[in-house]
Amino acid sequence: MEEEILIIENTDHVFFNLPYRLYEEGLREHLKELGVEKVESTDDPLGGRRIIIVLDKQSALELKAWITIQVSKNSSRYFVTDLEEI
Repeated sequence: MEEEILIIENTDHVFFNLPYRLYEEGLREHLKELGVEKVESTDDPLGGRRIIIVLDKQSALELKAWITIQVSKNSSRYFVTDLEEI
């Protein structure tokens, strides 16, 4: 079953809602490289354990690139929903 990677961008920040499995599979290390220290974990009754990250626009671009690579490697595991607030 595919798991959703949700990305929501507003004027100041980008919010990532990611499957915990992706976090365990390498995202944790990549976030250390980006200097991200604050990561929130939540349990979604429908989607399982999830990770919430809020980043500035520049760091978000780097994380989006990393996510694109991961999704291309694991297209049967993940899909991306990318939204922009109006």
